[in-house]
Amino acid sequence: MIDIAIVSLPRLDLTRPAIAPGILASLSNKAGMTNKIFDFALETYERSTKEEWTQYELFWQIDLGYKLDQTYMDKLENLFEQYISEVLQHEPSIIAISVFSHNSINATEMFLERLRIKTDAKIMIGGQGIQSKYSSKTFGEDMLERGLIDFFLAGEAETTFARAIEGATDGPGINNFFWKQLDDLDQTPLPDYTDYDLSKYHHLESGKSVWVNASRGCVRRCDFCDIGKLWKKFRFRSGSSLYKEIKHHMTEHKVKSFQFADALINGSMKAFNDMNQELLTGIQNNEIQRPLYGGHFIVRPPNQMTEEHYRQAAMAGMDYISIGVETGSDALRFRMNKKFTNDDLAHHFEMCYRYNVKNLVMMFSGHPTETIGDHEETLVMFERFKKYAVYGTISGLEVGSAAIIHNTPLAHWAMENQLHYDPNSVKGDNRLWFNPNNPTLTVRERVRRQLELYETAINQGWPINHVTNNLRYMKALLEKAKERNTNYF
Repeated sequence: MIDIAIVSLPRLDLTRPAIAPGILASLSNKAGMTNKIFDFALETYERSTKEEWTQYELFWQIDLGYKLDQTYMDKLENLFEQYISEVLQHEPSIIAISVFSHNSINATEMFLERLRIKTDAKIMIGGQGIQSKYSSKTFGEDMLERGLIDFFLAGEAETTFARAIEGATDGPGINNFFWKQLDDLDQTPLPDYTDYDLSKYHHLESGKSVWVNASRGCVRRCDFCDIGKLWKKFRFRSGSSLYKEIKHHMTEHKVKSFQFADALINGSMKAFNDMNQELLTGIQNNEIQRPLYGGHFIVRPPNQMTEEHYRQAAMAGMDYISIGVETGSDALRFRMNKKFTNDDLAHHFEMCYRYNVKNLVMMFSGHPTETIGDHEETLVMFERFKKYAVYGTISGLEVGSAAIIHNTPLAHWAMENQLHYDPNSVKGDNRLWFNPNNPTLTVRERVRRQLELYETAINQGWPINHVTNNLRYMKALLEKAKERNTNYF
């Protein structure tokens, strides 16, 4: 018998265990409550064939409205029944489910519909996915109204989950979205990864890896992103706090590789430099070996991110970072409110080349204001920076398609400019939109441009990730667009 069962469901990144359940476990430990983590996202992957997993990956992406063939659905329902039995055999008093994003909604709803009828345990859900629009309500509100849960917990676990497991039934963030931000992130507990077998995750050649959270919120306000709405204020942890966490995981779990879950690891240059200095001091004092770390990274102008900053970060362990380049057009990038140029990007790549820092370049095609000229500038950019792909400085490229996400600056702009889409139907990423002010940019044209980006990047030697899965998604998107409205298509 346990006090709390902590459940993770698809869709999740399986390169390392999700950080949220580990934090919930630590908070439960602090409250003196026994607990166990169940990672059913990983278990679903392990118990699926390649073709089944391909189908499930489309099903999780809620904006597609993808219908599984009955054979696949039967298998998934059977797995979920087994998962529920596995949880209930421990007789938990509380079942806490982490809803990572809108792409966790399908799995969570399936799980709750089968769970609720079999237990009187208090059921709680939390995570960013509970705020996703679901019919006319949020997902959390809908699940509560249907009686599938007892509580949805909005905001930060340290201020909502910690109170809910001790008996609070109302207050900021409990069955409402009027939660309060935690002022001091150094109060965040170390994630407890005891229940995880870290060797099972799809970590890279660097070995076992875990997430670290150094900040919450973002200093930027990119028009397509909802982080600014979710987190009103950007906050960051102290360098000493981060050093203690990294040292703990290196000692207790023999982990050398760390991925920051932050929106931006260098959002605050002071905090970024302090962390690197703490790590360098620990390395020089032989308290730790040099770790390897990565995360989402702002491309900054040379006067903000100097060569010395890159040198120190690399010595402290910065090894593999993700950068949101989005487009090769400076003008379009500034319309997105991403404030850097291709010349700033050239400085960044050169510094990373000098100090052996690898980059995953993230982009998307078909922003609602994208012109054919913007697109052609992106094709030129691939040629300009191809040498860094040859050097290995650019070690990956991901190209998606433009989405309008609920409650973002872009979504507000879309309504003001009378784009054709139904904002009430947005459950996650809405890609079925049409801009009458940019009428040639149909879904078909956006897919054509995305394919041209793939072809050009490949011809210029850029390594591209997830092409097969993206092609499947693009096909499903075209079929859905044609089915719903030929104008979109």
